[in-house]
Amino acid sequence: LPSFENAGFVRGWAGPITVTPDWHPILGPLPGLEGFYCAVGFSGHGFKLSPAIGLAMAELITQGKATTVDLTPFRFTRFAEGDLFQGKYGPGSKA
Repeated sequence: LPSFENAGFVRGWAGPITVTPDWHPILGPLPGLEGFYCAVGFSGHGFKLSPAIGLAMAELITQGKATTVDLTPFRFTRFAEGDLFQGKYGPGSKA
């Protein structure tokens, strides 16, 4: 486009996408680090999920268990246990 011929670069921004091996977040405590809880790996979807995740994490931290939603499937140890989320339509699918 001719109108961009003399355009210059003003600034840049990068927003890394964090994903886990199974493309699902890690929610809950980390083994071996008492009192350390994670809510990470949302692949750019954390903002829209934050109200529900915040409530569930608050329940887990203050009451010892999330009652709004079961966070067990999102535990950190699922990777070592080989219990990753599986796509409904086979390997490589994200559904």
